[in-house]
Amino acid sequence: MSGTATEAVTSGERRDIDADFDKLRRIMESLSFRRSTGMAGEQAFYIYDYPPIQELDVAEHIPQLVKQLQTMTPKADDDYAPRVLVIDLYDVAIEALRNRGVLEKVLGIEEKRHQVVSSNVREDRFLSLLNNMLGADAQQVPDLITKHYENAREDNNADIVFLTGVGKVYPYIRAHTLLNTLQGRIDDCPLVLFYPGTYASKSASGSTLTLFGCLPEDNYYRARDLMEMSDRMDSEWS
Repeated sequence: MSGTATEAVTSGERRDIDADFDKLRRIMESLSFRRSTGMAGEQAFYIYDYPPIQELDVAEHIPQLVKQLQTMTPKADDDYAPRVLVIDLYDVAIEALRNRGVLEKVLGIEEKRHQVVSSNVREDRFLSLLNNMLGADAQQVPDLITKHYENAREDNNADIVFLTGVGKVYPYIRAHTLLNTLQGRIDDCPLVLFYPGTYASKSASGSTLTLFGCLPEDNYYRARDLMEMSDRMDSEWS
């Protein structure tokens, strides 16, 4: 991410989301992006980070971007309008609890467990419960994401995968852990994580994810920052 964009995320300043999504559209319309050209065997994982205060703006732009991509006019004979699979992590968390038959029970004890409300799973007994069921050591969430992806691929409905809802499932589902778990599971198309915070490269620690621009950093280096990529990919990668 460029210094200007990083400063905007960490300082709480607003970005031009219209311009951002116009660039995202141009990148994703590129056949090179959808074919993962030039990845040298690396997983085609990407991150679009944005100021958390603009969460609603981004949420409104995502379905617009999906529609633009799915109705685009191909620019070459071998090109196509891509199908986009949007997976909201909060919806997946609810589905995981429902599949285990514990959703209503979990909802019923939320008030009692929330005697101490905190983002720390060691202090908040309710978040501790969710962390035990859906956190890093559990496979339900990545398994469900993989299942939705494989079903969509069979129906030719997953040329690109969007992961959303990162902020809604913190701290019991962590983005860097989830992306690591999905390595090798989603490998036939690009995956884009929409991240309310900062994804930045630092010389000492490598690439880091900082949720909401203020929480402790998580190291993650296997994804590309979409806003640092050129929107003229076909001409540069051909």
